[in-house]
Order: sequence, then structure tokens, then C-alpha cells
Amino acid sequence: MSPFKENYGAESPPLNEALAAMVRANVRAILARGRTPEQALELAGSALAWADHLIERFEAENPLPRPIVCQAGCYYCCHNQVELTPPEALLLGHYVEQHFPEVEKAGLKAKIAESLKIKAGKNKAEMARIRQELPCPLLREARCSVYPVRPLICRAMHSLEAGDCEQALRREDLSASAYYSHRYEIIRSISQGLKDGCASLGCQAGALDLVAALDNSFREPRPLERWIQGEEVFSL
Repeated sequence: MSPFKENYGAESPPLNEALAAMVRANVRAILARGRTPEQALELAGSALAWADHLIERFEAENPLPRPIVCQAGCYYCCHNQVELTPPEALLLGHYVEQHFPEVEKAGLKAKIAESLKIKAGKNKAEMARIRQELPCPLLREARCSVYPVRPLICRAMHSLEAGDCEQALRREDLSASAYYSHRYEIIRSISQGLKDGCASLGCQAGALDLVAALDNSFREPRPLERWIQGEEVFSL
């Protein structure tokens, strides 16, 4: 990975096969110890920890020529439509159940229902153009309410120019701003390894829309137990 590579286009980041293979092996090692809700949560938790560690280590060893300008309260990328793996969705649902009071859970479910209503029948490009109307339902006062367990892709998103993200959102501009490719390479590789490892062991593994996945996790009975045993918990 080149620490100085800045991209502007929307091409897919490269896949680090060695990293993906390590994540697949980690999935198998975790599930070899048993198929319990604890193991299901550990799958996502370990993937998120790997992502944070690798990004932090890479950027410590390779000082970036331009600083990343993201900061708390900058929520413009939180209007992007997020896809995640089933383990990540299950961890999010569990976090909400454990940390949100009932009134906040009810408010979140109402936001999810409204978002799903707006998104109904639209493809990805159409949703991207109206993303001003589709803030992440997990935003609370312009901050992520689940930051410790936010999805992998959210850990990749960043900006090198203050104001670019806000302007792009306001203008409904779909062109990409400058970004460093190493973050997306790390995240893509971990996500692919997580999906491949889960699929190889008979667990639902396809990419999920965050909002729909949260809706499923709240509506479906015992989602952790059922998913880890190979049932399809999430609608695609």
C-alpha cells in the first residue's frame, strides 16, 4: 500500500489477499470454539479491532502528506448509504439493545421506518442523489450514537479538504473528493475476509443495507442465535 496515493474516482480499492486470508482464518478459529451469541459478536468485534489497529499503525509508520480533517460533529458522510456484513449488523443491534433506553430505541425504530419508506423502490444511484433526506438513523445531535461499534466502511471514510463534504451534500454532488486509498484497501480486505469466512461455515454472509439490516435485527426473534446456527436472518 502506498501512503501517498490520493484517489478521486469511484473505482474499487485493491484487495489485499493476505489480509483477507488472515481474517478468514480468524473467523474459522472463533467459530471452532463454538457457535454461541458471544462468538457471533466476537466476529465483528475482532474485525473492527483489526481495522483500527492496521489503519493506526500504517499512518504512524507512514506520515501522510496532507492531514485528514474529519472531526467530531462533522456528519456529512453519515448521509452516505452504508453496506455492512451480517456480523457487523448483529453487533450494532446488540449494542443498541444494551445501551439505548427504551425511549431512544423507539425513536430509532421510527427513524428506520421513515428511512425505509423514502428508500423504497429506489436504486443506489437514486438514493445517493437524495442522500440529504437519508441521514443515518444512528445519528444523535450530529454525532454517531454507536461510534465504538460503527461499521467497517465508516472507519474508512475520510476527507482531506474541510468543507468539501458539506458542499457535495448540499449540491447533491456525486463526484468523489480526494481520499487516501490505503484506508479503503484495509477495510475492503477485512470485510471480504469476514464475508468469505462466514460463508465457508454456512452463515449468511452477503452485503446488507445498514438501515434494512437494523430493521431485521429488531424484528427477528433471537437474531444472534439463529444467524450463528446458519439461518437467514436478514432480507437482501
